[in-house]
Amino acid sequence: MSNYPSYCFIINCASNAFRAESFFRNKEAELKAKFSNASFIYIRKDDSITEIARQKSEGCSHIIACGGDGTVNRVANGLVGSDCILGVIPLGSGNDFAQSIGLDLNFDRNVEVLSREIITRVDVVSTDCGYFLNTFGIGVDGLTNYYASKSGLKSGFLRYFVGGLKALFRSEPVRTKISISEHGTDIEQKVWMVAVANGKSEGGKYQISPSSVNSDGKVELIIVKSVNRIRLIYEFLKLSFGFSFNKRIVDEYSFTDSVSISTEGVLKSHADGEQVPENDDYKFKVLPGALKVITA
Repeated sequence: MSNYPSYCFIINCASNAFRAESFFRNKEAELKAKFSNASFIYIRKDDSITEIARQKSEGCSHIIACGGDGTVNRVANGLVGSDCILGVIPLGSGNDFAQSIGLDLNFDRNVEVLSREIITRVDVVSTDCGYFLNTFGIGVDGLTNYYASKSGLKSGFLRYFVGGLKALFRSEPVRTKISISEHGTDIEQKVWMVAVANGKSEGGKYQISPSSVNSDGKVELIIVKSVNRIRLIYEFLKLSFGFSFNKRIVDEYSFTDSVSISTEGVLKSHADGEQVPENDDYKFKVLPGALKVITA
C-alpha cells in the first residue's frame, strides 16, 4: 500500500432507489478534487462487494462504503484484518451504523466528515457466517427483516413496520439456550427473539438496545421474553414511535468475549439487515477495535 492516502468509493447502484449511480457520476469530479487518488467502483447485482473491498484494501488506504447498512456490512467484511480505513456515505433506508458514527443523509456534510478524518476503532462481532457491525437478530427480529426485505413498499419505515406486524402474527416463542462466556450458568427459556447488539437501533429508528456503544469493547444481548402476543404487539408499536422496550419484558446481558445461542428449530436471522442462512446454532465473538472507521 502507498504511503499516500488513496480513496476507493464503492457505490451500491441499487441504493437510493437505484439513483446512486447517476448521483455519484455527477459527483466524481468534485470528489476527485477533494480526495487524492480517488477511484469509483459501481456495484451491480451479481458483484461481490466483500471480495471487491478485500481486493481494493491491498492498494487503497481508505474504502468508502456508499449505500445502506447491508453495503457497509459487506465492505466491512472485506476489510476486517487489514489496516484499511472504512468511511461511509449513507444512502439506505435505515442507515443504523451510519447514525451510530454521527452521520445523516446530508451528502456535503458526510463528505466533510470524510475529509476531517477523525478515526475511531470500532468493535466487530464475528459469527459463523461472517462479521457484523450493528445488530444480529434471531426469531421475530429475523423474520421481520425477512418480510421487510421482500416488501415492495418504497418507505423503509413502512417496510419494517408491516414486516414486523406480519412476523408478530406468524411467529411463536421458541425454547432457547444461551451460554455467555463470562457467566457460569446457561440461560434456558422460551423467547420471542434475541438480538446481539453492538449498536442501538435497527430499521432506522427501532431502539433495540439503547445502552449499546460500538466502541466500548462489549456487546449487549437483548432477550425478549415469552410474553403474550398482544403485549408484544404493543411493545412493537412503541418501538415504531421511537420508544425502547419496557424493561419488564426483556432480559439484557453484556459480554466482552463470546456467546453461543441454540434454538429449538431453525429460525430466520439477519446480520446488519442482511438475511443470513437459517440456523438453530449461533456463535458470536467480540473483536474489540477491529476496524478503523471515520466518524463525525
